[in-house]
Amino acid sequence: MSAELTYYRGRVGLHAVLEALGVGPGDEVITQAYTCVAVPEAIMASGARPVYADVEADGVNLDPDSVRSRVGPSTRVMVVQHTFGLPARMDALMKLAAEHDIAVIEDCCHTVAGRLDGRALGSFGAAAFYSYEWGKPIVVGVGGSVRANEPELATRLRASHERLRTPSLSRQVRLAIQYAGFGVVYHPRLYWPVRSAFRMLSRAGAVEGNYNSDTGSEPDEEFGLDMAPMQRVLWSVKRHGARRDAAHRRDVVACYRESMGPVAGQFKEPADSDVVYARYPLRTKDKPGLLQRARKAGFELAEWYATPIHPLEGRDLEAVNYEPGSCPHAEALCNTVVSLPTHRRVSERYARRAGRFLARGMQ
Repeated sequence: MSAELTYYRGRVGLHAVLEALGVGPGDEVITQAYTCVAVPEAIMASGARPVYADVEADGVNLDPDSVRSRVGPSTRVMVVQHTFGLPARMDALMKLAAEHDIAVIEDCCHTVAGRLDGRALGSFGAAAFYSYEWGKPIVVGVGGSVRANEPELATRLRASHERLRTPSLSRQVRLAIQYAGFGVVYHPRLYWPVRSAFRMLSRAGAVEGNYNSDTGSEPDEEFGLDMAPMQRVLWSVKRHGARRDAAHRRDVVACYRESMGPVAGQFKEPADSDVVYARYPLRTKDKPGLLQRARKAGFELAEWYATPIHPLEGRDLEAVNYEPGSCPHAEALCNTVVSLPTHRRVSERYARRAGRFLARGMQ
């Protein structure tokens, strides 16, 4: 029977799982390029070294052949990301993990309701971690959780969870104001100015940002925090509405597809899968131009992931052990993929208008 525990962020939950698995200095953890810096942050905070495998040539998830080439004597764990909500090739990846005695942790930050082969995503590996920040399927402002699927691992996680601290009162107040403010001002039509304001306030330290600037190996204080009380209440309420939310996301994606028609750039969904998109991804030949036109027209269109380990560039990539050129398919995606929102504030009317805009822009 699985157990689910809350954490300050998704990366804090990943770090807790790694520690519960006994991962530490000298160990290696395989994860994909075309991901968020939060993943290597958690790996490095455990003392382990992140090793990056490439994505499939025609997809956004781990390529089993690339993973196989990265497995070494120090490999302890594989983090499998379900990017945008598209399920990874769990059959091949789980088989590979079993062959090499590697634990699998599923990165479910982009999905809470997706299924593959009749099973919920997050139920395949030893554990799965989730994030509830902006742009995720469930939003509480800042928060994360872990689902442990193995009894012994669940016991160790419960023991370590008891040592977590409650965020300070000042941090809780900041989170409450941030969540309320975002709820008032955000709408897909206002995506660009809200995004700019959020980034400015995050750099100033006025709000809790999505990314940490420190990519060193010393754990940030956040790795010792539980989810804030208000966020825990929001999470408890919103997770029970996941089924209705998933139905809405499917309807929005259907509107995008209907209004766009058979344009190139849409990703193929795995057989025997029920995909619930956190965002709907598309490939375009002119990513910078399309983003600029979307901003001018007032349509929400996200650029992530803009770098193989988003949002790091240059020497910051080297700081998390990523070698430029090592994952060519992932790097190509950074130059071609944009994504559309699917959340509850996206109406079917807006989705059809955005789909027609994209269809014209991608011709």
